[in-house]
Amino acid sequence: MRNPLLLVAIYSALVLSLPTEPQPKTVPPKPAQQVHLVFHAAPVQYELTIPADGKCHPINNGLNVNLIDAPDFDIERCEFQTKGPATFVWQTTAGPNGWRVSQYAVGPPQVILGVTCWGTCLGVYSAFLFLFFFFFSLLTTVACILTQTWFVLC
Repeated sequence: MRNPLLLVAIYSALVLSLPTEPQPKTVPPKPAQQVHLVFHAAPVQYELTIPADGKCHPINNGLNVNLIDAPDFDIERCEFQTKGPATFVWQTTAGPNGWRVSQYAVGPPQVILGVTCWGTCLGVYSAFLFLFFFFFSLLTTVACILTQTWFVLC
């Protein structure tokens, strides 16, 4: 025989042992991605590495820059502060390792006072997604062929 008081006591103990509020999950913040920039000023160039943290990072260089490369980051996620009015034209070019390099052509050439970048490089994620969907479609095709339902399901 079951004792109803024992069941009520066990159920009450279980209910009372549950937390009353959901416990907040503490996730440590991810470090900002590092952005490598190459500033071209006619015959000379200089490199700068900053975090993509959304903060303005000053550039202490008086060169008139006409081209800015971002070999590992989408340069459209960066904002540049200049000494005078300037137009930034986005373009890409082939990099040394075969990847496309994101660039801004600066016109007229300007002294760059500071740069702010935010986010992450989507090129890495887009390459991953492309490979994922490519292999997923390949596996789906193989599965349809193996089950001989190509004309019915696929």
